[in-house]
Amino acid sequence: MNTSSEKRAQADLAVRKKDFSFFSDVLKLVSGNSFVQVFKILVSPVISRLFLPEFLGDTQNFSSIANTLAIVSSLRYDQTILLPKEEDKAANQLAISVLATAITTSIFIFFVWFFRTDIANLLNSPTLDTFLWFVPLYAAALGIFNALIQWNSRKRKFLRLSAAQVSSEVIGDGLTIGFGVADLASSSTMILSRIAGQAVATLTLGTLILKEDGKVIFNNLKWQEMRSGLKTFKKFPLYNMWASLLSNASLYLPPVLLSGYFSPTIAGYFSLGHSVLRLPVALVANSIGQVFFQRSAKAIHTGRLAQTVEETFKRLVIFGLFPMLVVAVSGKELFSLVFGAVWKEAGIYSQILSIWTFFIFLVSPLSNLTNILGRNEVSVIINLIRLATGIGSLVIGGLLGNPQVGLWCFSISGSVTFLAFTLWATNACGLSISKTLRIFFKTIIFSIPFIGIILLYKYWNPVADMPFSTLGFSLSDIVLALVCIVATFAYYAVAFWKDTTLKEAAVNTFSHLFGKVK
Repeated sequence: MNTSSEKRAQADLAVRKKDFSFFSDVLKLVSGNSFVQVFKILVSPVISRLFLPEFLGDTQNFSSIANTLAIVSSLRYDQTILLPKEEDKAANQLAISVLATAITTSIFIFFVWFFRTDIANLLNSPTLDTFLWFVPLYAAALGIFNALIQWNSRKRKFLRLSAAQVSSEVIGDGLTIGFGVADLASSSTMILSRIAGQAVATLTLGTLILKEDGKVIFNNLKWQEMRSGLKTFKKFPLYNMWASLLSNASLYLPPVLLSGYFSPTIAGYFSLGHSVLRLPVALVANSIGQVFFQRSAKAIHTGRLAQTVEETFKRLVIFGLFPMLVVAVSGKELFSLVFGAVWKEAGIYSQILSIWTFFIFLVSPLSNLTNILGRNEVSVIINLIRLATGIGSLVIGGLLGNPQVGLWCFSISGSVTFLAFTLWATNACGLSISKTLRIFFKTIIFSIPFIGIILLYKYWNPVADMPFSTLGFSLSDIVLALVCIVATFAYYAVAFWKDTTLKEAAVNTFSHLFGKVK
């Protein structure tokens, strides 16, 4: 008969195994995302030299429209695939998502047929008229891909998702470069390359899923079950879809407003600062969010939601806070060093936006909790407040003729909104507000010695501010960057050393990826 201590030890071991597998799955996704991000960094200078800015502009407009439509193409029923406890119900939610995408694609084709010229003129991009025919095709491929991602997450096959994402990027950018080298550079070849990349990713993931799970999916499809699923998850098209549209509007409006009130140059500073800051979100937070959605959807059925949220939240704060603190104290110098002195203003903007970006890092995975808890309306409210306060903040800056004032208001209001959502979400899952705040403050205290090293150098500054090379690098900024790198490495080394589960998950995952035996 087991003693109470033995039972506790067995329970701790079970929890540790679950945490281990959680971060092992995250690292599988991060490995694929890392390749994609590095690949994009390497090919971007090549593409920018082969294609004219106007081609890039047409492609960006195309992607903005198509990505927005793809989000709503399934009426957000793709987000319901992880929620049912039973496999047969999940299979029917997948079918609903695909059917909804087919129906909405037909509607998109109708709008393109009649309004493509008006849309192109509204975007001040007349040449986009022809390419809008491809929008429904791309939106359909991406919409189905999003549904397949959720089924894939349910089955915890994260390596095949990484393979699909890598194939999309390699095919898309590879074709783009190929067209450019062949002297066929144009907006149409860029757009067709992007469509081809997404189509390959969708077909790759779809083929793998059908091969392994096709029989389970098709054997469980029933019209009655699908009608029941439409009714059970009716909040998703009613609330979740509009929340997603509002979130996208919040993402695309700031550069438009900054350009309108000030100049495209100011908008360019914002865009560069914002895109660099969002790299950790794209690389890490989205991967954690994908795994967290699957685990929390399962945990709510087993009574472990509070524990799952707490453990994930701790790691999000620990690994998301420090890079933003580094940018907050050294963004101007780091941007000037990496991108050139002309981009120093973008570095200042990054300092202003750093804490706001940290909360995006937190909220990106936690936003799935509104789906888990059946409180989809909260997403609409939060994104509506986010959009309204964001627009109001930038309008204030525009009326005062000071973009930095507008961005400070934007960053502070956004941070407060996201903090309120974070406290609500964790509390709704059973984590007290006081415990959530303690995690914040403990991480800040843990960060102080490491960020203190950077501040000590920056304000003591024993290195002369002198040009280091003909490219105009500042010796002082170079040393500051090295200090930031050392402090960041030391911070994460200590954090990993203290987190045994994460350390073992990293070793196991990379040993598996490279075919090594521990």
